[in-house]
Amino acid sequence: MQPWKVSQWIEACGFPKGVINVISGHGHNSGQALAEHMKVRALSFTGSTNTGRAIQIASAKTNLKKVVFELGGKSPALIFEDADIEQAAKETEHSINWNAGQTCFANSRIYVQESIKEKFIEAFSNLARSRTVGDPTNPDVNHGPQADKTQYDTVQRYITLGKEEASNSIDTNTNAAKDPGDTKSLHVHPIIFTDVPEDSRIAKEEIFGPVVIINSFSTEEEAIAKANDTEYGLYASLYTKDLERALRVAKKLESGMLGVNCTSPTNCWDLPFGGWKGSGTGRESFMHSMEHYLEHKSVYVRVSGIGG
Repeated sequence: MQPWKVSQWIEACGFPKGVINVISGHGHNSGQALAEHMKVRALSFTGSTNTGRAIQIASAKTNLKKVVFELGGKSPALIFEDADIEQAAKETEHSINWNAGQTCFANSRIYVQESIKEKFIEAFSNLARSRTVGDPTNPDVNHGPQADKTQYDTVQRYITLGKEEASNSIDTNTNAAKDPGDTKSLHVHPIIFTDVPEDSRIAKEEIFGPVVIINSFSTEEEAIAKANDTEYGLYASLYTKDLERALRVAKKLESGMLGVNCTSPTNCWDLPFGGWKGSGTGRESFMHSMEHYLEHKSVYVRVSGIGG
């Protein structure tokens, strides 16, 4: 939905002029001006971690404006051997491929216990292959394009890199021979990388596309260590029928939001939304957002004849 259209509705609803303004422009001009402006006292930003850093630096160099960031993610999903495999495959596949992978909290890293790895990958791959790629306004389509040519090219570079780094890749484009890639429509078919080195770029960097890595683990401790081995901490999820394990692992995962037997985009908007580490500062939601735009004030009053 275009911001200018929202601004028209806001005016039609009777908001006083000047209360809400829509400023169009790119980050290096409009965004930089807002970040550096001495009369802007609070700023909320959703986007990349690198841009968040630039805004925080601008705040530090000017008026120390309050900043709230909802930044990138490399969200892990842990699938234990007692999990409902079909449910876990269905929901994690939806998470990474929903909106063609262009969501900050998509579970782009999936860790599966070794005893169920092959069964999970088969279920996940079948779901990814069944996606209908095309015009997202068509109700029969469930996989649309990348946002623009720049993002399309970025995802393609990571796919090329992944084919060099990963031990195995599963391309879900069943017509790859006839349709190697449509650069005009900007569609990217979901791709799965398995047995990926934990220090590889596709395991560490946010791709923001329908690209997922599926690795395995043997113990609970190993799963937690792999999940936390990232500078991001937005959303994590785990699948298990063992409630004690669920609570134990949930406490140890370094993430601002966590789903047990569910994953993103599942959310609760009456709870704080936000991340740890490089995934942001502050929290957003219906109840928590306003706190960032308020200041506390302590008032001391001396009353004559009372006290010192």
